[in-house]
Amino acid sequence: MERIVRKFCGKFWEDHIKNKNRKVSMKIYIDTNVYLDYLLERKNKYGKDLSRPAFEVFKRTVACEFNILVSNHLIQELRGIIELNDLTVLMSFLKKKIIMIPDEIKGKGDELHAQLAIKHGANLIVTRNISHFKKFSIQSNTPEEL
Repeated sequence: MERIVRKFCGKFWEDHIKNKNRKVSMKIYIDTNVYLDYLLERKNKYGKDLSRPAFEVFKRTVACEFNILVSNHLIQELRGIIELNDLTVLMSFLKKKIIMIPDEIKGKGDELHAQLAIKHGANLIVTRNISHFKKFSIQSNTPEEL
């Protein structure tokens, strides 16, 4: 995981220092698939890198552009797929920009993600599965569209 962070950071910390006084303009809820794109360095079926756009979302978050809503539902989905250490490193990287939200709503999968995002005031959901969120009253964007 640390190798992945170093791979993408480049001038990140220099940029972060320049932008640290910018006002946070949005609360976003990031779908599980975007975390997995980054953590597993995934590519699409055509070989396009999906990890870089996912990282850009996290980088912009740390640079004070966003706060990320994180639910226990999201954490449980991630823990079922990735190593706990990788998840811990990423969450530590983002910790000052994370807003933990309770899972007080019944539901499952993307429906629960959407309901939690709406209830806790997310401006949008960042996802690879735009079609899964069309029926909800919240905007969804891919990492590239953000």
